[in-house]
Amino acid sequence: MTTERISQLEQALMAVIAAAGKMGVSSDELCAQAVGGLMAERYWTWANAHYAQGAADEIDNALSRLVGRQAIGLTVPAMEIPSDAVIAAAIQTNG
Repeated sequence: MTTERISQLEQALMAVIAAAGKMGVSSDELCAQAVGGLMAERYWTWANAHYAQGAADEIDNALSRLVGRQAIGLTVPAMEIPSDAVIAAAIQTNG
C-alpha cells in the first residue's frame, strides 16, 4: 500500500471519529464499539480476524491523535462547542 493511500485512510478514519463527536456521539464510546465489534468473532461477518488487532490499534491511534491535539492547547469558540469539545477542536484545526 502506498504512503499516500495510508495517509488517506488515516485521515478518513479520523474524520469519521471527529464527525461522530460533532454529532454528539462520544468518540470514546464509538471507538470502543468499533474495537469490540472487530474483536468479537462473528459480530461483523465482513471483519477478518487476521486483521482485527491491527485495525483495533489503528482506531486507538486515531483517537489518541485527535485527543492529543486538544492537549496542546487548541480551543473552540464557545458558540461552536458540540457535546464532544475534544473532537470539535481537532475538526477546527484540520478542517
